[in-house]
Amino acid sequence: MAKINLQELSLEQLRKKEKSLKMFIGVFIPLIIGLFYFVLRDYYTGEEFNWSILTIAICTLGGPTTLYPELRAVQKEIENRS
Repeated sequence: MAKINLQELSLEQLRKKEKSLKMFIGVFIPLIIGLFYFVLRDYYTGEEFNWSILTIAICTLGGPTTLYPELRAVQKEIENRS
């Protein structure tokens, strides 16, 4: 996917992009917490370990990790224009 040049976007578009990135990160965090809750619950109760949920939980950590640098770049561009 082509990377968008932040200097070409208007301030309004940057704020919309910042809001959407924050929303995506906000969706990922409860999802991560929920998945790791079920993994840890099974571990502490001594039930059979569910490797598929653990794999999904670990892969879900990549969402905010990928989005955070882009969010910081958008926030920095907004700060530079203000």
